[in-house]
Amino acid sequence: MQKLTMIASMLALTFSALAFLGVRLPEGHAAGSHDPWKSTRQYPPLVFSSTATLDCSISSTQPGRQVMTTVGGQGFNFDAPMKPIDGGTVKLHGSGMHYEFNSFPTHEVPATFSGIGSGKITSMKTEVAVDVARFSQPSGPGTNIHFTASDIDPNGAYVEFTGVFVRDRDNKPFPFRVLFGHVTTGGGDVTPSGSGPVTGLMQKRVALGTRSQAATVITALYEAEDDVAQLK
Repeated sequence: MQKLTMIASMLALTFSALAFLGVRLPEGHAAGSHDPWKSTRQYPPLVFSSTATLDCSISSTQPGRQVMTTVGGQGFNFDAPMKPIDGGTVKLHGSGMHYEFNSFPTHEVPATFSGIGSGKITSMKTEVAVDVARFSQPSGPGTNIHFTASDIDPNGAYVEFTGVFVRDRDNKPFPFRVLFGHVTTGGGDVTPSGSGPVTGLMQKRVALGTRSQAATVITALYEAEDDVAQLK
């Protein structure tokens, strides 16, 4: 059932990409006014399937880091310095745990996308929600929680990047959405801010996938096409 849920979520991402309107318009463009992204969204997005690793170290008190490395297929490679997180949550339930947070880079991020070229990410939001079936916390409530990839609920690691990538050679913008899928290797540590069953997230260090067993990734990416022939 959980595998079917993951397949459904992947299909939902692919189909929703066809109506992808999640990129925020530049400031000063109110709804109903000239749409600066109209030409970019004239055609359906490119949809890529790839495999990648993700290493993330982030905190509520100091800057962090997110590194995405595409191992197979076409996808992003970047090393993003991240702002301290604000509003992360850790929930303990029986032998399991759920944690979630949103995060944002500190500034524009140099990046490459295989087949598209090099450039920079000019805007990005990271959304993370992970369900863990079991974990270890040897020092007791309120202390570091450790888990491995095998502890994560099947298809229970949701990691999404949404933003705009601008290619260097022509300053062409590519609005994008990246979704990490099934994870078979990796693990991490989460430190809650308190000892209760529901508390804040103080810091976390997580690795998803390895080069030999990378995580599955789906990327939807818009590209304006100005020279498409009109046929009669």
